[in-house]
Amino acid sequence: MMKHDELAVSAQVRDTLAQIARWLGDGPHGEEALAALMAGFDADFAMVAPSGARLGWQGLRAFFQDAAGSRPGLEIKLERMALLAGGEDAATVAYYETQTLGDGSGNGRHATAVLRRDGASWRWRHLQETGDGW
Repeated sequence: MMKHDELAVSAQVRDTLAQIARWLGDGPHGEEALAALMAGFDADFAMVAPSGARLGWQGLRAFFQDAAGSRPGLEIKLERMALLAGGEDAATVAYYETQTLGDGSGNGRHATAVLRRDGASWRWRHLQETGDGW
């Protein structure tokens, strides 16, 4: 994987987490913002949440629709990220994030994500999250 590809993957992860924080937090909310957020996810996207729940692209979109603005003041901080594997068309990264609400409460989670190249862009293909409760 070329260095510029590694930087593009890192930027995609950071940008997506920032979009999620805005969407779940203080907005903007609306079809245009939701479409922009979902554009970063591959049509074959699959996720395993910390609870063990499984979501595909449609399930993730439904979650975001239902949860818009549900976490006022949400901030998501990416604390560390490592490229585990990278190729011309796919990359696997591991990262740790903290989520903090406006009232100061929050949680952390470990995640492993697979991103797939789509032309000049990188899209999320798979995400596995694990909460800190272990």
